[in-house]
Amino acid sequence: MKNFLLTLFFLTSIVSFAQPLGGYLIGDEIKNFTLINVTNETPISLSDYNDKKVVVIIFVNNSCPYAKLYEQRIINLAKRYNTSGVAFILVNSSVSKSDKQETVEAMRKKVQNDESLYPYLADTTQSLAVSFGVTRLPDAFVLKKMENSFRLVYKGSIDDNPQSSTDVTLSFLSDAITAMITNKSIKISETRPVGCLLKQF
Repeated sequence: MKNFLLTLFFLTSIVSFAQPLGGYLIGDEIKNFTLINVTNETPISLSDYNDKKVVVIIFVNNSCPYAKLYEQRIINLAKRYNTSGVAFILVNSSVSKSDKQETVEAMRKKVQNDESLYPYLADTTQSLAVSFGVTRLPDAFVLKKMENSFRLVYKGSIDDNPQSSTDVTLSFLSDAITAMITNKSIKISETRPVGCLLKQF
C-alpha cells in the first residue's frame, strides 16, 4: 500500500510538472482589469478602451536589457498606429519596493520625460501577468474588439531580432495589428517571447 501511494504521488508530480503554464489562449475573451497608471497615479481599466478597435498590451520592466532594446520600437509603433484606433498599454509586473530600478517612483521617472503615447501600469501583485501567462519580457498581446468584448488575437514576440531593429525580417506585432485594422487574417498568431525571465513574487 505504501509503495502504491508513493508511486501515485510520483506520477501526480510528473503530470503537474508537465502541465503548461496558464494564461489566455488565442480567441479567449479578456476579462476587464484595473491597474494604476504611474504617470498620473490614476486607475486605468481595459473597459476604458471600448472605443478602440485594437488594444496592444506589452509586458516590460525598467531593467531588462531586452525590454530596453525594444523601447524605441514600441514608441514608433504607438505613433504609427495612433490614428488607426489602436491603443498601446505598457505593464510592469516586476514592481518591487526592494529593487530600486523597479519601484513605482522609478517607473514614473522613466516615462515622465519620454515621447510615449501610452500609459505605464504597475502590476504590483503580478495578477495581470499571471492571467496572460507571462514568463519572459517583453511579451506582447494584441486584443481585438469584437462586439462587447476584447479577444486575444496575437501573443508573443514583437519581432524576430531583439538585438537590431534594422535587421528585423519578421515584424510579428506590427503584422498582427495591421491585419486587425484592415480586417484580414493574422498569418502568425503566436510566437515564443525571447527575453528576460519574469521573476515570480
